[in-house]
Amino acid sequence: MRRLLGIVAALCVAAVAAPAQDAQKVLETYRRNFAIASLDVKIQILQDAAAAPAAKEFGSLYQQAIEFVLENVVLLPADPRFRQLAGIAAEQVAAIGYAPARTALWRLFQEDAETGTRIRAATALGAVGAGDTEVVDHLNRFLDSQNALFAAGKGADLQVVPAILRALGLLGDPSSFPSIFTAMVLGYSAETTQIARESLLAVKGDLREMLAGIVRSGKPAEKQLALQMAVENDRISDADKAALAEFALDVGLHTSASDTGSRASLRAMRILAARTLRDRSWQKASPLLIENLDMTIMEADRGLADKGALLEAIASLGTIGTHEAAVRLTQYLVLLNSYTEKGKGYDEQVVGAVIENLGLLADKVAFDDLMYTQYLNYNNAIKKAARAALEHLRW
Repeated sequence: MRRLLGIVAALCVAAVAAPAQDAQKVLETYRRNFAIASLDVKIQILQDAAAAPAAKEFGSLYQQAIEFVLENVVLLPADPRFRQLAGIAAEQVAAIGYAPARTALWRLFQEDAETGTRIRAATALGAVGAGDTEVVDHLNRFLDSQNALFAAGKGADLQVVPAILRALGLLGDPSSFPSIFTAMVLGYSAETTQIARESLLAVKGDLREMLAGIVRSGKPAEKQLALQMAVENDRISDADKAALAEFALDVGLHTSASDTGSRASLRAMRILAARTLRDRSWQKASPLLIENLDMTIMEADRGLADKGALLEAIASLGTIGTHEAAVRLTQYLVLLNSYTEKGKGYDEQVVGAVIENLGLLADKVAFDDLMYTQYLNYNNAIKKAARAALEHLRW
């Protein structure tokens, strides 16, 4: 023991002089003595190596330490010194960016479920795993498993998850986007959610395309939030926001859902999509917006959609500027007029919205029915709106 401590002291002196000497020779000495040292001395060797001016040259020593711990993994629960050794090694691998150690780091992460070890290993993998598809896939899969556990209330490791999120953010691989997005919307703590958001925005690639992937394949609540994130993000152009909203509206109209919450999320996504398309007068979406009005009318009649959703669906057609939109709103006015004519009553806001948006469209297809509106048992405000709309029609 005394002899080994003397060797360690000599190594310290050698390491200080390392910049003027052959760093490789010093490394070889460290590695040789690490192999024969006791556990306590191994720890001291790593500590001394980490403090040496040439520490960045000692990556293979730190990898050797991790592999030694893996060879003795069954002893980890009984002897905390192994985890101390692994922790020092992982931190130094991260500090110097020693990529060859990434396989050993992932094995350490897998073999030792202790939270501290996993946090250090994940942090190191974030520093050295860039470009390694296998490492990224392992981290993605682990995050997916934690997300599933958390969603089921079965006990995810709430300290390791943020470390994984940070690592994936540093790696920035597009394949991580869905897993990180799920973590962001799942309901973890505010701090973890913020880490997920920052990591999500650090992922490389086309943000619109990655969000479109969530709209296409995510759960209904994720689809809605993906569109919302796109609409609110300054990195996405107005044209790209409109294109994504058109896609989201298509998905929302043609995705079936078996539970109330999912149907509500899809409905909310359609409302947001329609509003986004309306704000940008996105004419290409005219057929989908007409279909959206049809579905929203049906939902409102069944008590599934509120009046706000119906008014939004009507307004989206008013600014789209197509003849087909005018035809559909005119048909709706005909239906509302027939109800009023039969004494069924009417909703002033809904009728007023249809008339106002027919005026905005200014298409003569609505002339006859706007004229007829003035002869029915509507209040003066509706009749005045009909006259104003007639003045805007094209001839």
